[in-house]
Order: sequence, then C-alpha cells, then structure tokens
Amino acid sequence: MKILALEASTTSAKTMLFDTETGDVQVASRRFEHDGADAAVRDGDAICAQLLALGRESAGGGPVDLIVLSGTWHGVTLRRRDLTAVTPVMEWPYTGAQDLSARLRRDDEFTRWFHDRTGCMVNASYPAFKLMHLREQGIDLAGTVALDQPTLIFARLTGEIWTNASLASGTGLLDARSGEWDAEVADRLGLSDVGLPPLRPSTATAPLTAEGAAALGLRAGIPVLTPGPDGGLSQVGDLATEPGEMTFSMGTSGALRIATRHPSPSPSFSTWSYRSPVGPLSGAATSGCGNCVDWARERLFGADVHYAELEPLLSPDATDLPVFLPFLFGERSPGWQDQRRGGWLELQPHHTRADMYQGVLEGIVYSLYHCYRELVAAHGVPRRIVLSGGVLSSPMWTQLTADVFGVDMEVSTRQHSSLVGAVRMGLRATGHDGRHSALDGGAPTVIRPRGQRREQYDAGFARYLDQYARTAPPQVGR
Repeated sequence: MKILALEASTTSAKTMLFDTETGDVQVASRRFEHDGADAAVRDGDAICAQLLALGRESAGGGPVDLIVLSGTWHGVTLRRRDLTAVTPVMEWPYTGAQDLSARLRRDDEFTRWFHDRTGCMVNASYPAFKLMHLREQGIDLAGTVALDQPTLIFARLTGEIWTNASLASGTGLLDARSGEWDAEVADRLGLSDVGLPPLRPSTATAPLTAEGAAALGLRAGIPVLTPGPDGGLSQVGDLATEPGEMTFSMGTSGALRIATRHPSPSPSFSTWSYRSPVGPLSGAATSGCGNCVDWARERLFGADVHYAELEPLLSPDATDLPVFLPFLFGERSPGWQDQRRGGWLELQPHHTRADMYQGVLEGIVYSLYHCYRELVAAHGVPRRIVLSGGVLSSPMWTQLTADVFGVDMEVSTRQHSSLVGAVRMGLRATGHDGRHSALDGGAPTVIRPRGQRREQYDAGFARYLDQYARTAPPQVGR
C-alpha cells in the first residue's frame, strides 16, 4: 500500500510518500508563496493549490492507495456552502482580535467558564474570537461556514466539508469533555448563525473526487482521511500517546504537549487542553520561537548569513547577556496576553550582536521553561520528553534547552513527525496498529543536562521572570 501525506504547515507545503511494502519514504517540502506583508493572513485556495501541486510532483502519477492530511490548529476562513471565500485564512499568529480578547478577559467568570468548557483560553489566536472580531468589523456571518486550512483542503479533495474533534478542539467552540460542538458557547459568543463542519472520526475517509484527482494526477475514488492537526499528529508520529509522555517542538512556534487520561483544564489558566487524534492532550504553546530567531538573524547579521555561521559565536560561558522577551507576535502560554510586546531588556554598551543573538536563544528557552513549570505543576514531571524542530540544527541551543529544563530529552528520530503521524493514522484507518519498522527508527539520542550549569541558568531564568513581571500589560478593569 502507498500512502501520500500532504501537510500545509505554517510556512511550507510538505509531502511524504510512504510504501508499506518496501518501507521506502520520500519527503518533499516547498515554502509557500503568498501576497501581502502579513503571512498570518493567507489566500486559502492559493495555499491549497500550492500543496496539491507539490503532491502531484511527489506522487509522480504512480499508484496511491490512501491520502492523509495534516495542517495547523487555530486557523479560520469563512466560506459559503459552495466553498467560495468570504475571508482569507487567518492563521494562529493573526492577532486582529487582541483588543476584543483583552476586553473579554477582564471578566473572570467568563474566562473561567470558557476555559472549563472548551479547554481553550480567551486569546486572539482562537477561531472563536477571530469570528467575533469579524462580526465587530461588520462582516455578516449568517449563512457562512467556518473552516480551517486543512478542512478546506479536505473539502477541495473530496467535496465533503468534514472535520474531526482533534482539529476542532483548537477552535474554542468544542466541548472539551463530550468532543461535540458546544451550542452554549456558540450562543454566548454570538456565533450561533455560523455553520460548523460535521464532526467525523479521525479514521473516517471520503473518496477523492474527479476534480481532486485531476489536481493530484491520481485516479478518482482514492480514500482521503479526515485531516489532523500537526501538533496532535506529532504526538502520534513520535509514539508519545501514553499518559505522561511529552513532545516538545521548537519550530516556528514552540509547543509542549503531554498525553493525559482525561481532558484537564488548567486551574491557573496557563495551559490548554485539546485532543490528539487518539486521546486527550494538555499543553502550552508560545507564539515566539524560530520566528524570533529568524527575525534576530536577519536584523543583526543579514538574511544571507546562515545559522551555521553564527554557531561559533555562541558560548555557554556567557552569563551577562541581555534579557530577551520573545513576544514579537504576542503571548500565548503561560500568560495569554495577546498585547504583550517583545524585545531586549538590560542592554549595555558592551553587548555585541552575538550577545544579543544568544540572548534571543536563551529568552525563547526561558519562555518555554516557564510553560513547562506550569505543566509540571498540573501533571507532574513527564516520564519521557521527545524534542524536535529547528532547535536541533544548533547543538548549542539544543544543549542549552536541556540544561535549562534540567531533564533528559530524547531527540526525535523523525524529521517530519507530524507527517509520520498522519501516515500512522492512515495505517490505523486501514486496520493496522500504526507502527512500521521504517517509521519507528532506532534508539534515540538522549541530550542530558549539565549539572554544573544549573546555578547559571537558574539565575538567568530569575532575571527573565523579573522582566516578564515588570512588562505585563495593564489589566484595565480588574
């Protein structure tokens, strides 16, 4: 059996063609091209076309038996029933609803009620508040249906506007316990007239239409699996689905996700509770990670300078670095303050560009460690942590992460764990257990913390927390 996996990530189209008989794996990726200065607002149909074009190249007209899909949580586009666009796709970094969300967060009762019902926070990243913002902007929501990018791609391929509870758990409109759309939440937010896709199991399929087949250069009728969120699929891909197992991805954004036995809203409102395609997840996500590193590299050294050229400039012995708050794109976990702003603090005349760049790497890790402490307080220390993402391209940054966290971390053996997770879900949908020797990899490399650095990084984290507290946005009305 050949499985074609298609993923629309935050920045790139990605594909994986997997042959279950031979174990052959072929991966391709291509950065999305988009018009406009704001990459958080995208033409959903253009993104779909670019992904399907890459899928056509990857399939090469050969036999494919199953198509599986992956994409991002928290995006939303309004569509008419014929799928024509009312709005572009507003992806997770879009912060247009930040003022609305800040206003709603002043109501402690509402914030607690919303989080307890949905597992989500009152924050601009969630589609529920993006839809409220659209209404405030005068857009008529009646008669429209709200989709995310992966659901739109599924609809373009199959003609069916379906999603599943895993993708829907990141909308702010799903009942965290029942796994069904929450009519009471939609009513209280004034969104009852917005159509929502029917929910189907994560193993449900619909046949590829003639139009979808033409776009991919394949035969019509191939089963297409309902799409999954890349974060949840990474959990599946890295075989971290048992309670207490955590995945830790440091890519464009940062995320820590721990498998739990039951949905677990955060008593401190610092973390979220979603669903992977196979079970409950608790986690924390930050808006600033690799995107902050890209920003710093380009502005400090130039876009033509490669990361490998900067690695020799970094030193674990540097202790007097500027403090960097990685909130260039607002804050999600742990404070959920959309209006937070980032940058360097405690800059001194002797600081060099290298000091500022290393400060960015440290600030990102401290922000994620802040999130980790909140998860540990709620769920205990994970029994296993699997690290993945762009952080692994920098040995210094990888070791820094383990040192700050003070725990062993497995290096993911899968470069594209969400694509692997999508393939595993395809195997499950066809009656297999999701494991395959070609996907499972060998013994992972383990990064161990250096105990002699503990005091150094504890002091650095204390400086970070001090500046974090000093720069909190004012909470008007509390």
